[in-house]
Amino acid sequence: MGLADGAWHSGESLAESAQISRAAIHKRVQKLRDAGWPIDAETGRGYRLPGGWDRLDVDALRQRAPTGWSVTVLDRVTGTNAWLAERDYAGPALVLAEQQTQGRGSRGRQWFSPPGVNLYASFDWQFDGASSQLGPLSLVVAVSLAAVLGRLDVRIKWPNDLIVNDAKLAGILIEASGELAGPVRTIIGIGCNVAMAGAVDLGQPWTSLAALGPAPSRTELAADLMSQLDVDLRRFQTEGFAPFLPRFQALDALDDRAVVVEQGGQRREAIARGVNLQGQLQCEFSDGLEALVSGEVSVRRS
Repeated sequence: MGLADGAWHSGESLAESAQISRAAIHKRVQKLRDAGWPIDAETGRGYRLPGGWDRLDVDALRQRAPTGWSVTVLDRVTGTNAWLAERDYAGPALVLAEQQTQGRGSRGRQWFSPPGVNLYASFDWQFDGASSQLGPLSLVVAVSLAAVLGRLDVRIKWPNDLIVNDAKLAGILIEASGELAGPVRTIIGIGCNVAMAGAVDLGQPWTSLAALGPAPSRTELAADLMSQLDVDLRRFQTEGFAPFLPRFQALDALDDRAVVVEQGGQRREAIARGVNLQGQLQCEFSDGLEALVSGEVSVRRS
């Protein structure tokens, strides 16, 4: 894309570079706009993609991939989790997309996926053990992502969000399949707001890495996360959640906070008291302590 540098380019120069007519350039720009690319047009100046395009570099990712990993970068896809689910497991894999048309978050929510600005990634990983041992997996992945981001203000909101000052930065969606006793194939979806800007209504406060300071390239972020998960998922396989629990506790956004638990159409007030080794959120209700399983409840700060 000739607009990747974020500067103004005349229709004439773009046409000459692509060796097509100016009318064809106009049609291409319109198609990109229809796909969600926020391209500006101004008489006398031409076209511009504000902020440019931090294009995902598949060659760089493959060079940095740990042994045995495969890497795929897609331009446009319904969702990276769904794309992987349509294929057989063939070893650890990373799939990235420039844009998702039907990105999904937890509990069936839509994950807003504008083109070229955020990280839309899915990691394919197989565990040998029973599916019952994977309860804390989303917390392990959240700890891994937080380590890669390296920001002191990042916190983890149980069970699958990274937030900064109560604004959502990233989310995790894990889908598992296989035998109860193992092996279990997991597709780990991660969405992280990298350079998204503007007044986008997502139904909750949100932020991005670029809004918080200098942001890494999406290629660098994906490569670092792949390497971190390769280490952490192997450790989780052999040692369980115990070595990750202190790391989670240091980042727990809900610890000792008043929360409202929504479950089965009922709302109950409680105090969050951290998580146990099964990754369950321990809530202190008026009638005692109760451990909540991920996926069964919705937790909001009161």
